[in-house]
Amino acid sequence: MARLLWWLAVAGGVLASAIAHAQDGAAPAVVVTVKPLHSLVAGVMAGVGKPDLLISGQTPARDYVPPAGDAPRLAAARLVFWIGPMLERNLARPLALIKGATEVVAVSEGAGVVLRPTRTGGAWSLEDDAPVGSGAGSDTDGDLWLDPRNARAIVAVVTARLGAADPPHAGRYTSNAARLYARFDALDTSFQKQLAPIASLRFLVYRDNYQYLEQRYRLSAAGSVLGVSGEPPGPLRMEAVRHQVKLARARCVFGEPDAPEPLLDAVVDGLGVHTAVLDPEGIALKPGPDLYLDLMTGLASSLRKCLLGRD
Repeated sequence: MARLLWWLAVAGGVLASAIAHAQDGAAPAVVVTVKPLHSLVAGVMAGVGKPDLLISGQTPARDYVPPAGDAPRLAAARLVFWIGPMLERNLARPLALIKGATEVVAVSEGAGVVLRPTRTGGAWSLEDDAPVGSGAGSDTDGDLWLDPRNARAIVAVVTARLGAADPPHAGRYTSNAARLYARFDALDTSFQKQLAPIASLRFLVYRDNYQYLEQRYRLSAAGSVLGVSGEPPGPLRMEAVRHQVKLARARCVFGEPDAPEPLLDAVVDGLGVHTAVLDPEGIALKPGPDLYLDLMTGLASSLRKCLLGRD
């Protein structure tokens, strides 16, 4: 029944898409799945149009289950940009249904985008983990925007696809992209300096979402509270996580906006370790072209404050 509802909604969306695409001079209708990617697309489209954000609530992209109401929004778009099945895993089938009238672009497949495998074993997969799902892309880490070089490569993909779909505005997309490249380069240079003093300081994270940031700036994450299955830790894992905090001599354990505070308190109870919050998807931030830089600078600030013991 749910599949039939999706098909009916898609059919209506395709009709709306055909009408929208026939309007000359207007910017193409664009839908983007997650906030960081939406911010990059919004930056490229600045002065031409505004992309529609699909996942705007408090649910992390990995856990997002699309309601039937998403179908017409997706099918009415000229372009849909998503990271790929390694992140928005529950959108893989709905997006497959709309291919044709709508161009679906997985930016993770773009030239120059560096992908890293999902970490398993050791501190990332402790005793009581459930088996990891074997869905498409499950062996690839999806938080790839956390390396500014990947953000640069994504913008190149977006600019090319937008220019091909909307030739009258291709020049504007290209000039906007050039400004974004300069901002990414400045951010990367600044981060090399800001994060160098904390590179050797150990910490644990709530989810293993930060590999791209760690690898780029040689940060020293020592494990995650949640395993690769994403399930809350049972007694065995909690014991193992607390042991890892002590073994690594971690200075901080970082939660996320949806992390239960009592859980983090239980991890650090009696260990003399601080907690703080990181927001890798910008869940708590206002969507728009500035979100990506705000997200990145917020991560750097939270890391420095907690690891260096500064308020």
